[in-house]
Amino acid sequence: MFKVEYHTSIGSQRNPAAFIFRDNRYKVEEIIDRWYGKGSSYFKVKADDKNIYLLRYDKRSDDWEWLYYQNPKRLKALPYSNTGVDPFRKIDWEEMDPDNRYLS
Repeated sequence: MFKVEYHTSIGSQRNPAAFIFRDNRYKVEEIIDRWYGKGSSYFKVKADDKNIYLLRYDKRSDDWEWLYYQNPKRLKALPYSNTGVDPFRKIDWEEMDPDNRYLS
């Protein structure tokens, strides 16, 4: 289950305040970045577990989606850190969640 709690700002923009994933609630401490696509808003956020998440809000369907997770402490340990491999390539769950926190 993935659910987002949000604030509504001027112009009805929905800004994530917290999200629930697998019965764990994560408070959004900071919206690091945001950008807009066709019918969607994207939010790069830092949660209270100190990890970085990319969330997408689809305005047409009124749905939120969790797109990406990054543990900044492990970023330099990933295989592409000094190899010149594209860090934006599609990666599998083991790389995103090496401790299997979200798969169990």
